[in-house]
Amino acid sequence: MNSDNIRDLLQLGLAVVFFIVSYFVGRRNEQAHFADIIRREKALATLPAGTLRTLEERPVAQSKMVLGNIVIAGDFFKMVVASLASVFGLRIAVAESLMDRARREAVLRMKEQAQDADAIVNVRFETMKLGNREKISGVEMLAYGTAIYYVK
Repeated sequence: MNSDNIRDLLQLGLAVVFFIVSYFVGRRNEQAHFADIIRREKALATLPAGTLRTLEERPVAQSKMVLGNIVIAGDFFKMVVASLASVFGLRIAVAESLMDRARREAVLRMKEQAQDADAIVNVRFETMKLGNREKISGVEMLAYGTAIYYVK
């Protein structure tokens, strides 16, 4: 074996090791983020947030716009799997968890701005992919709505 072949094998080996490590690190980070999301969702479960366009027949003391946004990058493993799935026109399941985390985190950040509100109504989402057409490196999710404070 000449030195070029050895160098090529080492590069391939490093790429495989990096791919495997990125799977485990990405999975650990995603699981930790989901655990944090679940904990915070339980704490804010009493604050309803939805697409409701009409309010209760109660006097409103105050209303204000609230928003929450997040940018989440996909890990190397997920991006490779997503690229392969898109080549074959398959469902990109690894991107679904990325979008789910982004949506839930954006809603939580929005709710955290209005913890003392009675409800958040007319909630909407905006999403933007980060990266070029061929390679998506992450997503930005924005959740916004109107926090309603009823007269006590």
